[in-house]
Amino acid sequence: MIARVRRPLAPVAVLAAVLFGGAPATAAPAPQPPPKVILVRPPAAPPAVTEALVRLRGELVAAGFDAEVVEQALGVDVRTSLEKLSPASAGAATALVAVVASAEPGSAELWVIDRVTGKTVVRRVNAGATDPPRVAEVLSVRAVELLRASFLELAIGAPPANNAPPSAPAVERWATATLEEADWTWAVEAGGGSAYAVDGPWNVILSVARIERTLGHRYCARLSFAGLGTSARVDTPQGYAGLSQTILLAEVMVRFRRGNRIEPLLSLGAGTLRLAADSHEAAPFVAVSDARWAAAGDLGVGVRIPLRRRKFELGIEAHALFAQPYPTVRFLGNDVALAGRPSLIGSVTLLAGI
Repeated sequence: MIARVRRPLAPVAVLAAVLFGGAPATAAPAPQPPPKVILVRPPAAPPAVTEALVRLRGELVAAGFDAEVVEQALGVDVRTSLEKLSPASAGAATALVAVVASAEPGSAELWVIDRVTGKTVVRRVNAGATDPPRVAEVLSVRAVELLRASFLELAIGAPPANNAPPSAPAVERWATATLEEADWTWAVEAGGGSAYAVDGPWNVILSVARIERTLGHRYCARLSFAGLGTSARVDTPQGYAGLSQTILLAEVMVRFRRGNRIEPLLSLGAGTLRLAADSHEAAPFVAVSDARWAAAGDLGVGVRIPLRRRKFELGIEAHALFAQPYPTVRFLGNDVALAGRPSLIGSVTLLAGI
């Protein structure tokens, strides 16, 4: 929608005024400074808008812009207020972007005033959520899309308005770059961990692998495997037993604060626990091997740390696994080891989104 809008406004945050510096053409021209972006923040910006400012600034800095935050109050007329910004701050700006918070939770208006083409674009955005991190994520992505679309018009040769500041190569590169990647739907996860049997007592090192499928923005379903690790040794006066275990689970996971630097998670699962034992008995007894399966329930907590947005994440989790009936290892009629009563499992994994 391209229009000029007048309406009562909730707290307003203004993001981005792009400045370009140029030197007169000479035989050896001086390097052109990076385009400057001014993020104008009103004194009482709501949390979602403040977070959107941080996200947009990060996007612009990563793209090679010189981003600066300036605090300034805005009036009822957004466009007039933007045009009255002090010349010291916005005199050479080619674009102004404003995020206008709405009285309706999770909604806002995005303004892009392109001073090169002389156009104003206004788009109303409904984030589909009310939690500030999710609203901020949607607002920042939409603001980037509008600003990039405006600069793309310059990159493909739209005529500039009178007295407009010159463009710069960094603007064209950013305008033609790929937009925000969609969040992953499927993911694979691999790593390692340790399992400790509380009433065992014994512990082993395990390999961990998972396949995940999102069920919306917050929920995921996953299949988890833990096994193919080391063996634990339990000593007795009559010999010793070597123990190993394998765990298979189907889980439902809830992710909190998706899109933040640290994302807490909670999981609940059910599956099976396999405990294998190899006895090594002193003569005249004969060594034997055996394995038992048991039903298992699991409760887990952890965090995800995004390493590359939408693609790679570091996962750190802790789980308590309960087996019924819990497997028991008996050595010459004596119980020497237990599993799943409960077993505590910690893991560190790397997730790759598809």
